[in-house]
Amino acid sequence: MTLRVVPVEGPPPHFLPAQIGMVGAFGIGEAAISISSAPDERRHHEYTIRRAGAITGALTSLEPGDQLWVRGPFGRPWDLDLDGRDVLIAAGGIGLAPLRSAVHAIRAERQRYRSVTIVVGARSSTGLLYAGEYGRWRDAGIDVVTTIDRPEPGWTGRVGFVPDVVAALDVDPAATAALVCGPDVMMRLTARSLVEREVPAERVQLTLERNMQCGNGLCGHCQLGGVLVCRDGPVLPYSAIADPIAVEEL
Repeated sequence: MTLRVVPVEGPPPHFLPAQIGMVGAFGIGEAAISISSAPDERRHHEYTIRRAGAITGALTSLEPGDQLWVRGPFGRPWDLDLDGRDVLIAAGGIGLAPLRSAVHAIRAERQRYRSVTIVVGARSSTGLLYAGEYGRWRDAGIDVVTTIDRPEPGWTGRVGFVPDVVAALDVDPAATAALVCGPDVMMRLTARSLVEREVPAERVQLTLERNMQCGNGLCGHCQLGGVLVCRDGPVLPYSAIADPIAVEEL
């Protein structure tokens, strides 16, 4: 579900793509959720939320006119100062939500970049986020490649996982920069594939917002090696996070 959130008073605070809000349901708690609307939208923020527990369950049960709270925005955004480069955006499942604001920003200044390719993957065609927007992205000169995990009746697009689709793309390593978000294994394999093809690791950006808890760098729940995601991220270059995200969770 995508919530359009309007402040009770005044305009929403300015944010940069991939920054997050700590979004809370009264009496339940709060969760770190990326702002997925266009960064130049001055009337509201949008948050795309998947029901996965008590907090997200409460948030996705809200009706128009209900109130919630938001702290933020917090965090390090995507680095979009990529003038003249090929930009590759790889999104798995709900991972397109933290990338959508970057797509809006890139689309608004499409002339700054060389080629722009978005690979969007999901378990099934019904899980492809923002599918109604792909046509507008293509009209702006952005190549949108969709893929699903398994064949299904009526599906004529690609079948396979995002890292495999990315590995099959014709990539110019000297010119390419990548923005990647999805499940940890998808990000790890996608980043590794690009680096193996000589895309510099510092030009492969990942967002690790799902690890964030307090947003203030105080609780320590988002620590990955020497990194605190809410203090140093959520966006980090693969060169800074390759070893910690390679450690399997127990």
